[in-house]
Amino acid sequence: MSTLTTAWEHHTRRRSIGTEWIQPPPKGSSVTTFVEPIRPTVNEDVGSIVGRNLHRLRKQHRLSLEALSRQSGVSRAMLGQVEQGKSVPSIKTLWQIGQALGVSVSWFLEASVAAQVLLLSPDAESHESLQRGEAEMRSLLQANGRSRDDFYELRLGPGALLRQPVSYSPRRINLAVSCGALLAEVDDVAHVVKAREALQYQTTNELIWRNVGQVEAHAFVFIRDGISLD
Repeated sequence: MSTLTTAWEHHTRRRSIGTEWIQPPPKGSSVTTFVEPIRPTVNEDVGSIVGRNLHRLRKQHRLSLEALSRQSGVSRAMLGQVEQGKSVPSIKTLWQIGQALGVSVSWFLEASVAAQVLLLSPDAESHESLQRGEAEMRSLLQANGRSRDDFYELRLGPGALLRQPVSYSPRRINLAVSCGALLAEVDDVAHVVKAREALQYQTTNELIWRNVGQVEAHAFVFIRDGISLD
């Protein structure tokens, strides 16, 4: 059985049909443009940094203060004071807010979270089209060592298979197919996901995706680790 392999440093791994996909290199290794983060000024205090980051993230999620208060269990008044830099929240309060918004406590303390502009380009060796049994999986997130999230682009030629190993913690999977059709195995049950369809599921088992069509399949998968299955 033949094996095609592209460079690890560009996130891509190809193997012939039926062979196991191996964990890719750290996310973001194919970043081609990076704007150096802005460092905090000498007079910038923690309250201002936390407040600016909270306001930015809340707006990105399109949440009002009232809605975030309901989701996090932190009062609207406290959230408003934090955003304005008038109050420095406790670790517990930041943890509650972070859980609601999907980030870690340390994220709020980063002075550079609003100062990164990234362009992730495909591997120069990536082909325009894949042959039977060939597959690629490319990370679309920059590695920061804190996020529980992974976001990948999947490309599978006819009959190709991609696997990701068993996880020690529960994870939520959102698989969206843009072209072709993929078969996703969820706890030994096969689900066929066609173009413009999406499949959401939770599992600790091995992740398996197979192209069951006669044309190349193109999809995107979002993976969040460490969720509760209750």
